[in-house]
Amino acid sequence: MPREIGQQDFEQRFLECNEKFNTIFRLTSTASKIISSDLTILKVNDALASMLGYTAEEIEGTQIMDHACAEYKAHWHELQEALWAGKVPFFKLQACLHRKDRTLVWVNVTTVLFEDMGQTYGFTVLDDITGLKHFEESEKRLNIALRYSKMAVCEFDLNENAVYRSEGHDEIFGYENQQESWTIERYYPHIWEDDLPKFKMAVDSLSEGGFMDQQVRLVTQDGSVKWVHFQGKTEAGKDGKPIKLLGTIIDITSEKLVERHKDDFISIASHELKTPITSLKISLQLLDRMKEELSGTLRGLVLQANRSINKIVLLVDDLLNASKTYKDQLDLKKTPFNLYKVIEECINQLRIERLHEIIINGPRALEINADAERIERVIVNLLSNAIKYAPSSKKITIQIEQMNAIAKVSVIDQGNGIAPEKLPLLFDRYYQGSSEREHYSGLGLGLFISAEIIKKHGGEIGVVSEEGKGSTFWFTVPV
Repeated sequence: MPREIGQQDFEQRFLECNEKFNTIFRLTSTASKIISSDLTILKVNDALASMLGYTAEEIEGTQIMDHACAEYKAHWHELQEALWAGKVPFFKLQACLHRKDRTLVWVNVTTVLFEDMGQTYGFTVLDDITGLKHFEESEKRLNIALRYSKMAVCEFDLNENAVYRSEGHDEIFGYENQQESWTIERYYPHIWEDDLPKFKMAVDSLSEGGFMDQQVRLVTQDGSVKWVHFQGKTEAGKDGKPIKLLGTIIDITSEKLVERHKDDFISIASHELKTPITSLKISLQLLDRMKEELSGTLRGLVLQANRSINKIVLLVDDLLNASKTYKDQLDLKKTPFNLYKVIEECINQLRIERLHEIIINGPRALEINADAERIERVIVNLLSNAIKYAPSSKKITIQIEQMNAIAKVSVIDQGNGIAPEKLPLLFDRYYQGSSEREHYSGLGLGLFISAEIIKKHGGEIGVVSEEGKGSTFWFTVPV
């Protein structure tokens, strides 16, 4: 009798344990299943059913191969062979499964053998790594795109001095294989000697935060020379101090070669222009000496022609010097002049067709001490751009302001405006901002030359624009 009670008690506890296991198995958040030696799915939990988009009843009794992607079926056979033939206690693999809707789910699979009633079964846990797979694929596509665009992404750890970089970074520096590690100082031996001081200064200033924007030459591992553009922005830690810089490195060698060809062309063309222009200027000077013998109309034309030839000479000189050292080569001839009158003269030069209403607002008596011809060049440039690139803006306003010892001139149009990402590039050499500009002639030097003129005067130049609402180009110069 006691033995019968003990047997009943054991069976009761067994049933309770089995029920607890089934409850835990069914409700656990990790996708799980029990399989037999022929890879038949005997039991699944709710998490696995949900992962594959079936009910448990639809999956149980099916074969794993019914759900496996074709290219991964061999992996399941390897699992079957290792566990049931090789008697390996557990087996891991990565697999791809079809959901009910035929979309794919990627899983890491771990299977452990256990025995029950003389039979060996496999208890399998499936960890969904679909998101990780998508991320890896995105990263792979990004690395391919970066490599073909000759660009790399990097992160400077300012505390540890380490550089974390994308694939292709080391390739820019001439290494065939990705190097094991990289530090900020590792850039230094590759930077061209003349460019190294400014690069080091830029790196040292990162501790204060802000941006990095450096174009430098570098010598690659195989000894070739190329141009690269470092750009990045620092990020601060909880204490507000910069802890890292996120940025890009772009191989701009091709762009620099194109720039050099443009420089060579402009230099040759400008030199060729100087001789006929000099002859023309001499002829006009002779006519100017004879102006008393000419009629009033002809005297006015000779005067206008002399003024125009002087502007052409200045333009050719600017083209000859349109290089990175342009600002240093500028020779300013400063004299006091009335800013309002100079702006009026600029308008008279440009108003060939009266399609635009140009309004000047501001003090008429404001005088500044500057190079009148150069300032006139800047105003003509900004005004002609407004007429050319904002043809729908029939009204253009030129605003003159005096702010203490500073004079500010703004050219305001009501055109289509400029995209935000193009604004920082407008004053670069040879840059022509929009696809619409392909319909217009020009080398993209106007705003670059204007910016260098203003900087040489100790002033500032900039633009404020919003797409669909027009643009305001402005500059300041000391009075």
